[in-house]
Amino acid sequence: MNIYMLFFQHMILITLPTTLRLLLGIGFMSLLSSCGTSHSPFVAPSVSTMPNYMAETKSDSFRKSTNSATRVIVKTGSLNMDTPNVRETCEQIEQVVTTNGGHILSLNERDDKHQSASYSLRIPAHNLISSMDEIAELGKVTYRRVTVTDETKKSIAQRARLNKLKQRRKRLQAIYYNAKELSDKLDVEKTLADLEEEIFSIEEGIRELAKFSHYSKLEISLSQKTIRGPVGLAIDGLGWTWGKLFTIRE
Repeated sequence: MNIYMLFFQHMILITLPTTLRLLLGIGFMSLLSSCGTSHSPFVAPSVSTMPNYMAETKSDSFRKSTNSATRVIVKTGSLNMDTPNVRETCEQIEQVVTTNGGHILSLNERDDKHQSASYSLRIPAHNLISSMDEIAELGKVTYRRVTVTDETKKSIAQRARLNKLKQRRKRLQAIYYNAKELSDKLDVEKTLADLEEEIFSIEEGIRELAKFSHYSKLEISLSQKTIRGPVGLAIDGLGWTWGKLFTIRE
């Protein structure tokens, strides 16, 4: 191939003027140089230069994050403990709950022969386990349980039902405004009132479910056992023996 190119170049150089022959000569030399280097290996473009792959990755990531954001997970915890001092333990529990961003829903405390207390708490869902671990260190745990429930389907069903009720309300409102007879308006008005109550109930359920997914419920039960001394044990034994003298069958 190089021999034919050189021959063709020589024929043109003979017949053309000097300046044009010089320019064509330079062009043919460049062409020959490129032909000589045509065996250089092909370099494939890197993955980063292919926008289709990048677009696919971003799409998959966005789809996964969307699915994760729409899930409704509800956590609840239960904790029963024995403690040497119920009052002091209650104060420490309240401090742990406050530090972890929670709050107290209710507290029932007994201060009699057998001191005890029961808490109902709300704690941010992401702090539930760590809060239970901190509280467990304040006494002897006799029972511990964590329940995780996926309420996503329930949430979707509630929202679908709410949309249908709102569409029905819109249709009834149109009928109400177009009604000519007073009796017809009163009938539609009663139906609308019942519909509004149902819509409010479902909206409240959606709000509660969203709140429960963000704030977990934690139930705590505390008990304080009295440790009897030697004299107390002797009196208890004497009382049991005395009772048996007058009891034939229980």
